[in-house]
This record gives sequence, C-alpha cells and structure tokens, in this order.
Amino acid sequence: MAGALLVLGQLYLAIPLTSAVVARFAASPEEASLVGAAFGATYALGFLVFGPLSDRIGRRLVITGGLVALAATTILVGLAQTFETLIAARALQGLSAAAFAPTALSLIAEALEPQERPLGLSLMSLAFLGAAPLAQLAGTAAADVGLSGIMLWLAPAYVLAAGALGLALGERGGRPAAVSGRADDSGGLSALLRDRLLLAAWAAAGTVLLGFVTFFAGAALRPGVDAQTLALLRLAAIPPLFLTFAAAPLAKRIGPHRTAALGLAVSAAGLLMAATGGSAALVPASVVLAGGVSIAVPGLIGTVSSRAGAGNRGLALALYSTTLFLGASAAQPLAHALAPFGAATLGLVPALVGTAAAFALLRAGAAPGHSSPAHGHAR
Repeated sequence: MAGALLVLGQLYLAIPLTSAVVARFAASPEEASLVGAAFGATYALGFLVFGPLSDRIGRRLVITGGLVALAATTILVGLAQTFETLIAARALQGLSAAAFAPTALSLIAEALEPQERPLGLSLMSLAFLGAAPLAQLAGTAAADVGLSGIMLWLAPAYVLAAGALGLALGERGGRPAAVSGRADDSGGLSALLRDRLLLAAWAAAGTVLLGFVTFFAGAALRPGVDAQTLALLRLAAIPPLFLTFAAAPLAKRIGPHRTAALGLAVSAAGLLMAATGGSAALVPASVVLAGGVSIAVPGLIGTVSSRAGAGNRGLALALYSTTLFLGASAAQPLAHALAPFGAATLGLVPALVGTAAAFALLRAGAAPGHSSPAHGHAR
C-alpha cells in the first residue's frame, strides 16, 4: 500500500506545482500541464508492456525491478535543467513506474489466500485513489522545495520499497501457472477481446480518474478559488475513499460490474453538483465524487480479474490500468481546454462520459453469457 502511494503519487504531484514549474522553466501554464501528462501517458502505455511481461517472467522480478528503475528516472527528473529535458525525464519516469500497478493487482489475485483478497483489493484501491489528494497536499506543502528537490527526496524511497517488497514476497510472485481447462488461459488477447463485459469495463476505466482529476485540476482554474479552498477540497476527498472497503461486500451481493456502474453514477452526481452548484457546492461535490470513485475502482478491478485467468490476468489488468491512467493523464490538459467555456463545463463533460460508461457496463453485463460476472470467464 505504501509502495502504491509512492508510485501513484507521481501522477498527481505536479498539479499543485504548476506555478513552480512555470517560474523555474519559463513555461506557460498550458505547457506546465505537460509535466503531468508526459508521465501519465507513458505510465498508462507502459502497462501494456509490463502486464504481459509479468505473465511471462514473474510478478516479483517485474515489480522490484520497476521500482529500482523508477528510482533512477526520478533522479533524472530532479536533475533536469531545461523544460524539454524535464518532459523527457518525466516520460521515462512514467514508463518505469508502469511496472507497479498491473503487477501488484495480479499479485493480490495470486499471492493472497482467497479470504484475504477482498481486503487486499480494498487496500490497494484505497492507495491508488488516496494518492490523488495526498500527493497534491504534499506537493502544496513542499512547493518551496520545488519539483527538483521533491524528486531527489523521493528517489531513495523507491529503492527501499523494492527491497521491502522483495523480502515480503519471498518465493511468491514467480511466473504464474495457467489453470488447465480454462479457455481464457490460452486465448490471450483474442479471448479477452471477445468478452463484451471486459470491453465495457476497460472503456469505463478511462472515465473514472478522468472525472476525478479534472475536478481537482479544474477547481484550481475557477475564479475565486484560493489555495485554502483547494486544500479543503483535497482533504474532504480523503474520508470517502474508505468506502473502498464497502465495495467487496457490495460486489458479492450485486456483482462487481453493477458495483462499478453504481460508483460511476455516484461520481457523475458529484460532478453535476460541482457544475451546477457554484463554488459553495465544491466541498460536498468533492465528498460525493470521491465516494463514487472509491466504489467504482474496486468494482472494475473485480470485473476484470474475474473474467480473466491466471495465464492472461496480467494482460487484462494491464489494459484496465492503461485506460484508467490514460484518463487521468488527459485530465489536466482537458481542464485547461474546458475552462474557457465556463466552470459548469468542467463538471458536465466528465459527468456525461461517466454516465454513458455506467450504462454500457449494465448493458454488457445483462447480455447472454454474462449473467454471473463474478464467476465468468473471458470468451
């Protein structure tokens, strides 16, 4: 969980440091948003490499090696002297960070006992989501140090995390063995692509953090919203994230894809509050939005995990993680693009996209052959 916070925090750390990047590198605010987007794009696309790679060579080697590489690229970011070098270093940093998420999610499904998996999934989801407000708060608090100083502080932590994970895993996390008799173990990508519920889950993943991060990035662009209000919004988002622990029992009752759809609907309601309620509605909107996201993410992970087998679970979760964080990396540039059209647009656009994703999940789950998603296979 600590490793997830450290790795995922890099995606959000740059948001409150936009002004510092503008001052340090003589960049425009729009250009400064690329510091987050460059990391996020290669981070998301890197899942397509490291998820399948962990299926082939083992989870332990990929996750620990990735953390060591992340330490090295974090130092490169800290030493960058020009804006172009900074963007290139952030892209390399995002690629090395991509080894963590799909591998960690696969480890939860394979290294934990069945009765421990719901707790493991909830803790990992909490870390993934908690990284957004916590990293932004940390970036605000350490703004005087600057992006370079923060990166040089963080680099040793990734080496320590790699060592701790290697010791904790021990002999676990080797190359996963395919489960005989499972059609989804040998079909690879072609088998996964024939599962309409998986396709809907991957598409829905792209909307979750898109709305979440657009909300926070957009709030900073609203007239009259000061630093104190932004800090309050980030703090208000933390308690609802513990609803991740309610997602597992809810998924047992109604199915993981319905749980994800419910979370997306609640998130859309929070975004609509922000769009229509003015500045006074931002704090309650933050609470509702965070609560919805905390339910949607475990629901989507559960949907994807239950449709894939051991032989291609890393690939399935890599595709999920790719769309999830492509949405997150697009959020800050999207907020800058939507801001000139008014504050309401910042909430309405991601709310509509999330609502459409919820309906798509429900429709795919209701199709013949998908009535029991928690026990289904990719076909």
